[in-house]
Amino acid sequence: MEKDQKVRIGGIKFSEELIQVTVAKKSPDDLSICRLLHLIAEKNINISFLCHSVFTRTPETIFCVESSELDAIRNILKAAAFPDEHFDIIRSVGTLTLFPHRNELKLLGLIIDLFGACNFPVYSFSTSISAIALNTDFLSLDNIAKKLQTVLLLPDNHAPFRQGFRVTQIQM
Repeated sequence: MEKDQKVRIGGIKFSEELIQVTVAKKSPDDLSICRLLHLIAEKNINISFLCHSVFTRTPETIFCVESSELDAIRNILKAAAFPDEHFDIIRSVGTLTLFPHRNELKLLGLIIDLFGACNFPVYSFSTSISAIALNTDFLSLDNIAKKLQTVLLLPDNHAPFRQGFRVTQIQM
């Protein structure tokens, strides 16, 4: 792809290593996901990615938290009485966030095509006016960024951004 054919974006950001949890509703009137989210909040666990899908047979809620919270999340799922068949946990997930700079629809198709051509996994994704967030294999993020730079035009002096610090909530 020629440089002038590349899609201009505002930037790329990587998350730290995460786990992704997918929770299926037990029934249409089930409120256990609300209870689950309250339990997570009570433990001061930061949810860095959250989306809800109704396009499957059973509505699903997908969220990501820091990988260090795996045991806490398992305990919370147990406390919320989720049977094993109603949730799935994927380890070593990374969120790739792209800032589309007014090119979201074109960019989303380009990203999905590139991921398919390179056999990169897409665990989940969400879009908004300002960002596309895609969850994939954490260890592949650098390789994905290299491939993306063949089809995307980043701002001058921009490299994919990794957060250099972690914010932790403490109780007072």
